[in-house]
Amino acid sequence: MANSNTDLRATQPDGNELSVRHTTTDSPLLPAANLQQLQQIDPALVKWVVDQTEFEANHRRAETTRVNSFVFAERISGVIAGAVVAIFGLAISGFLIFNGHDWPGVALGGATLATIVTVLVHGRKPAADKSPISNTQRKRPR
Repeated sequence: MANSNTDLRATQPDGNELSVRHTTTDSPLLPAANLQQLQQIDPALVKWVVDQTEFEANHRRAETTRVNSFVFAERISGVIAGAVVAIFGLAISGFLIFNGHDWPGVALGGATLATIVTVLVHGRKPAADKSPISNTQRKRPR
């Protein structure tokens, strides 16, 4: 369990001091000290907190699995659709060439291959900065 502590202190010249401390944890359960305080208030609360934490963790795992399955299905369907379009384009290109339409077939085949190569080389690179103000238009400090 990792804790992150943030301390803030401010002191005025007359000696007045303000101190604030904030602690966060990445544990799914409350810290042991808080559970002990709940135990003193009502012993059923500790069991309830543990049960709710387990319920939430199971829900989060199921949702993550579902999202990952949909992403996988989307990517595979995209690959299959791209392969079908490429094969269809090359098949039509071959059909045109075999029926005596050499230049249209070569043009269609070349365009299909160029598109396939472009898509494979470009891949899923992140898009450029899409802000309405380009980098050259932004004001720079002087």
